[in-house]
Amino acid sequence: MQRYKHYKTIDFLSDDDFIDWVQSPQSASDLYWQEVLVLFPLLEPYASEARRLLLNMKIKPLNRDAAGLKETIIAAAWQSPGLVELPKFFVIPKFTSWIAAALVLMVLGYWIWKVPTYRSTKLAVASLDGAGSKQVKNTADIALLVALPDESTVVLQPEASLTYCVDSFMSKREVQLVGNAFFDVSKRMQAPFIVHTDQLSSTVLGTSFFVDARPNIASHSVLVTSGAVRVKGKEKEGADAAHHDRGLVLQAGEETRLFGDRTWVAVPSAHALHLKEDLGKAFDFENSPMREVAEVLQAHYGVSVQIKDPLLEERPITAFLGNVSLQEKLSLIAKAVEAYYQLEDGIIIFTLNINQQ
Repeated sequence: MQRYKHYKTIDFLSDDDFIDWVQSPQSASDLYWQEVLVLFPLLEPYASEARRLLLNMKIKPLNRDAAGLKETIIAAAWQSPGLVELPKFFVIPKFTSWIAAALVLMVLGYWIWKVPTYRSTKLAVASLDGAGSKQVKNTADIALLVALPDESTVVLQPEASLTYCVDSFMSKREVQLVGNAFFDVSKRMQAPFIVHTDQLSSTVLGTSFFVDARPNIASHSVLVTSGAVRVKGKEKEGADAAHHDRGLVLQAGEETRLFGDRTWVAVPSAHALHLKEDLGKAFDFENSPMREVAEVLQAHYGVSVQIKDPLLEERPITAFLGNVSLQEKLSLIAKAVEAYYQLEDGIIIFTLNINQQ
């Protein structure tokens, strides 16, 4: 499955297996693509965009003759709800293959992505009555970043929600997750960080890991990219209770899934190891302009990054940030370019300091 690691929307649109799954889903293909997106959660926005475009257009590009394909796709696109008008400077050349048609799809997807009128990008925040709890839900169709009071960060995938007690969080760092999320946890030796789902709990002191607890999948999973995580299933009556109390310790580069027989198994994860290696390489900057740094952040964490000032885009950075948390990365990057960052509805925004403008 490593071939999917660097997939973008255009790659999904030109993948026969993916197109067959979208247009004719079967139980076997459902399981296969769920596994792909569990192993490579950063692909979720690209797969969702490709799936939506294919469903809207109701055609199968690779199984049609090249002749007239471009016209078919464009005609279908204009009939699809939510698509925006292409800018006047966009001219469609005379392509002669399905590749050109897929590129048209990618451009349409790009404009859908960029125009805020047609794309929700916000976090829904609510206080739960009588519980002193705060619930944060990603109501957008892209990943959004949530900063917790202890400087831990959570990348929430679409439809994922996080619930925690505001008043006691610093002394009892526990959150309830529904959906798919990446956690980058700050180290606090006196207060372990615990992620609960309706199937499992994951306990750490300071590390980074993925938890997939989507309600539409049969088994929840944990994948560790750094540090160590103790994973336990929900307590149940019977002889296995003691086993589940001990839990299973996952080291960096391992993952586990709660199988139907309630047995935990730690298995090596090539995806986790690649993520750790890629982070080390990608965040080694030498005189790199800020706009490139923003692109790296977006590519590796799957969240949207905006730079408010054109001058700031060209500010150079020289630093190695592969071994620090996301929160620390953002702070160090901002300091290096004499700027500050803030989160607005889960989007990272860098702005020049007032005395630099």
